[in-house]
Amino acid sequence: MQQAVPSALDSVARRSARVGFIYNILISIMVFVLVVASVEFWLYQQEHDKQIDKVRAALLAYRSRIELNVTQNMDLSYGLATYISLNPELTQEAFAEFAAQLMSQSSHILNFGAARNWVISHVYPESVGETLLGTDYHDVPSQLESVRNAHASDKPVISGPVELLQGGTALIARQSITNARKHLPWGVLSTVLDIEELFTDSFTQGERLPVQVALEGRRRLTESFKPIYGTPQIHTQDPVIVTMSLPSGQWRLLGIPEDGWHGVRWHPRVWLMGVIVLGFWLGGLYGRYNAGRSFAQSIGRVVDDSHRFRSIFKRHDAVMLLLDAKSGDIVDANDSAQQFYGYDHATLTSMRISDINTHTESALRQSLSQARQRDKNYFIFSHRLKSGEVRQVEVHSSPITIGHVKLLFSVIHDVSERLEVERKLMLNAKIFEQSSEGVLVTDADAKIVAVNGGFSAITGYQEDDVLGHDPSILNSGRHDKAFFRAMWEEVAQQGRWKGEIWNRRKDGVVYPQLLSISVVKNDAGEVVNYVGVFSDISKLKDSEKKLIDLAHYDALTGLPNRLLLASRTRQALKMPMGAHGKLALMFLDLDQFKFVNDSHGHAVGDELLKLVSQRLYGLLREGDTLARLGGDEFVVLRLIHSDKAACVSLSEDIIQAMNRLFVLSGGIDAQIGVSIGIAQYPDNAANTEELLTFADSAMYFAKKSGRNTYAFYNDALTVEANNKLRLAVELRQCVQNEELELFYQPQVDLVTGNIIGVEALLRWHHPERGVLSPFHFIDVAEERSIIHDITQWVVETGCRQLKQWQDAGLMVSLAVNISPRNLADITFTQVVAEALEKTGADPRFLELEITENTLIENQASALKVLEQLREKGVGIAIDDFGTGYSSMAYLKRYPISKLKIDRHFIKDIQSEAPDEEEVAIVSAMIAMADSLGMGVVAEGIETTHQQAILRELGCTFGQGFLYSRPVPADEIAELFGIDESL
Repeated sequence: MQQAVPSALDSVARRSARVGFIYNILISIMVFVLVVASVEFWLYQQEHDKQIDKVRAALLAYRSRIELNVTQNMDLSYGLATYISLNPELTQEAFAEFAAQLMSQSSHILNFGAARNWVISHVYPESVGETLLGTDYHDVPSQLESVRNAHASDKPVISGPVELLQGGTALIARQSITNARKHLPWGVLSTVLDIEELFTDSFTQGERLPVQVALEGRRRLTESFKPIYGTPQIHTQDPVIVTMSLPSGQWRLLGIPEDGWHGVRWHPRVWLMGVIVLGFWLGGLYGRYNAGRSFAQSIGRVVDDSHRFRSIFKRHDAVMLLLDAKSGDIVDANDSAQQFYGYDHATLTSMRISDINTHTESALRQSLSQARQRDKNYFIFSHRLKSGEVRQVEVHSSPITIGHVKLLFSVIHDVSERLEVERKLMLNAKIFEQSSEGVLVTDADAKIVAVNGGFSAITGYQEDDVLGHDPSILNSGRHDKAFFRAMWEEVAQQGRWKGEIWNRRKDGVVYPQLLSISVVKNDAGEVVNYVGVFSDISKLKDSEKKLIDLAHYDALTGLPNRLLLASRTRQALKMPMGAHGKLALMFLDLDQFKFVNDSHGHAVGDELLKLVSQRLYGLLREGDTLARLGGDEFVVLRLIHSDKAACVSLSEDIIQAMNRLFVLSGGIDAQIGVSIGIAQYPDNAANTEELLTFADSAMYFAKKSGRNTYAFYNDALTVEANNKLRLAVELRQCVQNEELELFYQPQVDLVTGNIIGVEALLRWHHPERGVLSPFHFIDVAEERSIIHDITQWVVETGCRQLKQWQDAGLMVSLAVNISPRNLADITFTQVVAEALEKTGADPRFLELEITENTLIENQASALKVLEQLREKGVGIAIDDFGTGYSSMAYLKRYPISKLKIDRHFIKDIQSEAPDEEEVAIVSAMIAMADSLGMGVVAEGIETTHQQAILRELGCTFGQGFLYSRPVPADEIAELFGIDESL
């Protein structure tokens, strides 16, 4: 019996060790095959590329903001440069006045400085003048180069950060200035921009983006980038880079996530380490297997020798327990068991196995039964140590009998670390296979040995399609040999390569990838694998293209916008044109487009603009550029090799095309015209900005000449533009300087002779030109949007005078002329309401006069504003009636209370034998007004004969020099005493 026990124990031990060893080898090899090939590159890919995409999108948004802010400031600088070009002899006061207006439109501009012949001659604000005035840029080496660059270029030059002469640092935008009259260099304009304000605005306006950003710049491609703004340390943190092309230089944005990169970096040696670890692991398993087998054999040999068994049991390094096979009581524990569990021998032998095993009682009983009956002798359990820590253990249990007592002999191994490694490997294998990024692994000969599911999803190739093939199976043909040669040279030298590449899917579609290639080497430094990780960036590329299109093309028509037009014009100016070559820029403004847009809505207006674009495009030839600047403004750029005849021919074709009827959706027909202004290089202009400015001036001249025609730019227009510019500057100050005054002309009841109202007529006491009527300045006021301030002053001043008369018991109406621009302003109703409230005047006695054309050109906005004014009790009169549309249809549509017959019709009925046709027209106007319940005022009555005829025709009221010329307020009081015999 004693000889049988060792034999049985030896057999059981060998079988148990062999089963465990084979199981461990199979698990280890399976996990290695599934996982080792993918662990590191997935860790690198997990979040890093997603973060890159987010950072890149944020940087593109920031780039758009910066370019917008810089462009807006450049537009202001260009405006001042143009002003100087038109006024080469301007004074410091005129410079400061104009510069102040520009600086009020931007918080980024610190100061302006104009250097005539490179010596600073004009500055604003004048507080920096003491430091800068008289400075010769030849004496400032740090800024001389950028001044020279600006002087030699027809575009702005941006430099910085620059140490300012007056102290501090800033960006400086310099623009060369040419004397527009003599076409000679004048000097350079410097616009100093606040770095912090400019970039803080750019990085904080709109939605805050979760990135850290730095901005670097350089003037030449041969120079290195230098920090301009942000955190310089970003440069060392593998940032995403987006470049920006700006005037005379290049900037780039560097960005990283707000809280840094989270992705795990690629470690190429992980493959070699995986092989080494697997080797060590299998070696350890084999060693433990041999040790276990030897130990089991020794148990069989010495179990009959209790002393020898106890000695081995006690001193063995493996954790060993003897358990009661039925109850699970711990009968004995060796020293290693005491050290592992943390209990002394006495405590352990007083415990049951259930006290340290975390499984349920029923599960433990089942395990004890299986071990006792030899159904199973290998288990994985969780054992709790004295410290409370739970460890994963591998238990080999075999039944033995000692002294007729049936026991379970258990050998216990701590496998917590091994199971954790296996768990991570299994997890990584699943992640590798389920990753959305494509993964491709080749051997040292560049033959594909493994791909993941992401690879198949992106390329369309399944694993069987590509295994054993060269990656060139994906080649799109877009890259030449030099590209791939450079790529593989970088892989060989640095062990990795990353960049954008175009590849081809299985279905033949070519698409962009963001690809990362890494090298895996063995201990000898030999290449064993290449690993490529890539993602499809088609959507990102589409987004970038849309951003570029938005920046350079009109969203409605798809035509080049102002930015792209300027670029193409500059390119055209640099082209050789030959002895007779010229560049013509034609500025087009549609006539009557606003009428169509207001009458039928913006959708119809947009459709009309598209059709206009198509017709214009059909008139172009190869090499021409058609651009839309916005609204109803277009530009045609053409290189010509003849005199003005070529431009005349094209202009006539354009006018003819625009005059043809446009058939729009919904059965709407539209009839429009076009006014064209033409400027030529080198006849009229020396650069892009002058071409556009001078063509614009010529276009306005064409509009004044009757519209639907064309005009060439000439020097006289420069004088006119200069006068307008000067007049606009003076107009902006006239209200503040109290140079405006209202004159009043009475309106008389033609039956009673009583004064029933007055018309307020504006006069400007110009400091140099004397008293001016609106005829001399109202067009400029409307063009420059100064009309709103002037109208506000007129309405408020008139209401204040009206209140004074009402307080004196004089209940007369006050008529005030308003501009078409006022009816297009949605805040005009509020302006009138505030004036009435501020002065306390009765709104029933206030009357606003508008022209017929105002209603036609602003139908939608005019109707809304007039209805709001009528609701407040304000009267509406049509001034100069008969000179416009004169339709009962539109008179019925608007809340009009009075018609004023134009003086043109009155002057022809003054003789004893009046023009019968004119009398009939006036009679028809009076009858129309009566039928609509409107009052009638005849303007321009100068004789009693005219008064008598009008009275016979049924005209109610009259106005003219017969009663009084326009007089100031202090003189009008005398006229209120006119008797009825008048």
